[in-house]
Amino acid sequence: MFDVTTQGDPVAIRGKVGRLLHRLVPDADQRAYARARAKDRRVRAGSGEFGQVARGARQLSGAGDRPPHVVVVPSEGPAQGTWMPGVRNLYFEAYATLGENAGGERVSAFFAEPDESPAQWQTRLVDYLRDSRATHLLTHVEGDPGNLESWTWDTFWQEVGPHWDGVFLGGMFDSSYRFTEAKAQIMARMSPNFVLVDICIPMDGALVRGRREVGPVNMPMSQASLSLLDERVAGISPIYDLSFFGVLYDYRVELLGRLRAEGLNVAVNPHRPDAAADGTATRANQPSWLDYMAGIAASRTTVNFSQSNAGPFEQLKTRVMEVGLAGAYLVTDDHDRTSRYWSSTDFSEFTSPTELVTVAQSVLSDESARSAAAVRFAERARVLARDQFWGSIEATVRARELPSLGIEPFTG
Repeated sequence: MFDVTTQGDPVAIRGKVGRLLHRLVPDADQRAYARARAKDRRVRAGSGEFGQVARGARQLSGAGDRPPHVVVVPSEGPAQGTWMPGVRNLYFEAYATLGENAGGERVSAFFAEPDESPAQWQTRLVDYLRDSRATHLLTHVEGDPGNLESWTWDTFWQEVGPHWDGVFLGGMFDSSYRFTEAKAQIMARMSPNFVLVDICIPMDGALVRGRREVGPVNMPMSQASLSLLDERVAGISPIYDLSFFGVLYDYRVELLGRLRAEGLNVAVNPHRPDAAADGTATRANQPSWLDYMAGIAASRTTVNFSQSNAGPFEQLKTRVMEVGLAGAYLVTDDHDRTSRYWSSTDFSEFTSPTELVTVAQSVLSDESARSAAAVRFAERARVLARDQFWGSIEATVRARELPSLGIEPFTG
């Protein structure tokens, strides 16, 4: 009944009985998944596969008597060719911004090798945490490093959590998916030293009642990446009045079609050399991040659709930050996420395709006001890119009385 190794919905409750159970106990599927994972961990422990991880974990010492040091374990590293500036690798950007702001001695990176088993890279990681005297670990907790189809972080945390008083910072891109959230719940309930860092939606109280988490949080951006961006967009003048950039999920295709029916001309992914018209096509052969940002810079106004592909959940999209960094004006359908971090006077909201037509026409009719607002939005984006990611984490670990990063908390 259970598939505990793949992404997606690992627990399939089918038929009339399953649907009735889900109505009566909405999280029954997640509870079943948690039970299946617990059983799987017992099997792994009994097999001896993770014996070295367990032995190494018992040698970890406390975190409170040494300077803060964060170990970043990226989902994509040198083996995937993305451990560099200017490619939108969040974990590289997090690593680089912390080094820029707090000093290089405060952060280091650990990489899983492509041919390693989970037990092998976890054994090495435990040793690395001990040798680097780490106080914090940041990783993409949705899947194993270098292999998002596998998930064994719960096995790692089961062994390490009881012996290490450092903080496990679990990054997530889309906890709107029920079984992505379920993974975070498993980790959080193992130890109070797990902190969720979600870039999309608020998760306070979602994993453990009353417990504060981090999110939604904007993607950090290093000075190295910003320099590459500034070089790429230098001299670009806007040629598109209104644009949309992103994957063409079915609901977005429908919305864009309704906008055209309303008489609005929207340039869709104009940075692409092809005419990709659906989700599959827009995920393939994607131009570089810098080319994508150049496309935004060539737009006077860009529309953001904030709904998650998982359902009717409003997300803080990284595109909002990118629109600011590229210098365009933002029009968005979210009514909570963007306004958490930017003044409502510096962007526009809409609730329907009809209203978007009216809003876009109003924005584009006043070039002076639009340009001034875009400049203010861009200035704020630069501050957030530098300070908000780690500063928000610091605010949360302080509130939860966990080891500090030794930096200033982000308060707004």
